Amino acid sequence: MKLKYFMFASIMSLGFAQGSLAAPTDTVLEPIPSVTISMQRMLRSTDGQYFLSLYAGKWNPHGTLFNLQTQKGVSFEGLQKGNQINLKSFDPEVGDAANGLYQIDAHLNANTGYMTATLADQSQHSSVFLNFEPAVKVENKPAFIFKFYGKTDPETHATLIQRVDVINKLNNQKVQQLDGFSAFSYSVDYKDINFDGYFDLVLGDASNQQKVEDNRYIYWIYNPKTKQFQHSPQLDRIKGFAHLDGVNQQINFGEGRIYQVENGLLKALP
Repeated sequence: MKLKYFMFASIMSLGFAQGSLAAPTDTVLEPIPSVTISMQRMLRSTDGQYFLSLYAGKWNPHGTLFNLQTQKGVSFEGLQKGNQINLKSFDPEVGDAANGLYQIDAHLNANTGYMTATLADQSQHSSVFLNFEPAVKVENKPAFIFKFYGKTDPETHATLIQRVDVINKLNNQKVQQLDGFSAFSYSVDYKDINFDGYFDLVLGDASNQQKVEDNRYIYWIYNPKTKQFQHSPQLDRIKGFAHLDGVNQQINFGEGRIYQVENGLLKALP
């Protein structure tokens, strides 16, 4: 079977845009203060036993803890207050049937990505202390905050993102402007799409009158060489939400569209 390959931002000849997709048609944009940023962290315990895929940075964090020895995973959800995260296990198919059999109480350093945690097993009345670190460690990882701008569609009354200002969290200086697109403002994903250790920005594509259920997304991949986010039209063309499998470094877009990431290449699996 013929395999399909896509390049990420490391190869510029495939049409990656440095700043914008197209010239904006209307520069009069208003700040959008209420955009939720869903940040997915992929962490590995320093003892090599556990891999944690964690959506944090919001009041209702959730994720999956994989035991790398037994190859089994447990889903967790809970609450976050500041850097303190408290999670209880649950069965995603039947709700809270697991009834908090396992619990994770953790302290996350949002800047470094390192986390200390206590994993408790209620059935055995036991607990273990764990140190987690980023699954892919890189030096001098940038810390950004994002400011969103856009306008309200007069027909649908939906507020659409049309510009993102990338701000250096350390000095509050604007380092890049992303524009030339229309995206839904209900949520933005910030996660490491290509498993290189740097977070990438994913927005729901609202151009050409597309709807949320169309499952189309706009991908801005961070390039550590240029220190800029670069648009990836190759990824834009793949329909479906990108579910990341950090253990196997695969991306599942749904409906059988699964891709393996190898050395910066995105390979469609048969």
